[in-house]
Amino acid sequence: MTSIVVTICFRELLRDVCQRFSLPMPVYGVPVENAEGTIRVYTEVELAREGTVTEAVRCWSSPSANIDEAEEDAARRSVGKLHDEFSFDVRDFNSEAKKCFEDLYARLSIDHGMIKKKYKQLKNDYKLLWGYYNDLLAEKERYVTERGGLKQLIVQCGDLLDCPTAVAVNQNNNVDDSDEDPVPPPGYES
Repeated sequence: MTSIVVTICFRELLRDVCQRFSLPMPVYGVPVENAEGTIRVYTEVELAREGTVTEAVRCWSSPSANIDEAEEDAARRSVGKLHDEFSFDVRDFNSEAKKCFEDLYARLSIDHGMIKKKYKQLKNDYKLLWGYYNDLLAEKERYVTERGGLKQLIVQCGDLLDCPTAVAVNQNNNVDDSDEDPVPPPGYES
C-alpha cells in the first residue's frame, strides 16, 4: 500500500494560531544579504507580556532555493515556538477522519462476515427445503396416479356388480338362467 502524503500549509496554520490567541498577524522578512543564491526568511510574531510590554519572537528559516519554501519553513518554526509558549494542540482532522473510517470499515467487515455466513446458511436451508419440496411433489404425483388407478378399479368393480346379465354357474359349470336362487351344494345348509 502506498503511503499517503498530506501537506500542511504552516503559513495558514500560523495565521490561525495568531487569530486564536488574539495576536497580531505574523510579519515575514527577507534580509538583503543572502549568501550563494540561497534565501533565508524570518517570521516575527509579537507576544504580549505583563501589561504594555511586548516581545517579538523571530524565527529564521533554513537556507532554501525559493522564497515560498523559506516562508513555509519559518512559519513552521514559529508555530513550534508558539506551541511551546501557549501549550496548544493541533488537531489533525484528516487523521481523525481516517481513524473514523478505519473503525467503520472494521465494523462493516465484521457485519459483512456475519451476513455472508447467514447467507450461506440460508442458501443451504433453501437447497434442503427445495429437495423436500420436490420429493413431496413426486410423492403427491404418485398418490394422484394411484388414486386415479384405484378409482378406475372401483368403477370397474361397480360396473361388474351392476351388470344385470350376471349368470349363475353351478358346480358342474352349467349355466343356470332361471330366476330362482341356486341350490346350495350338499353339506351346506342355510
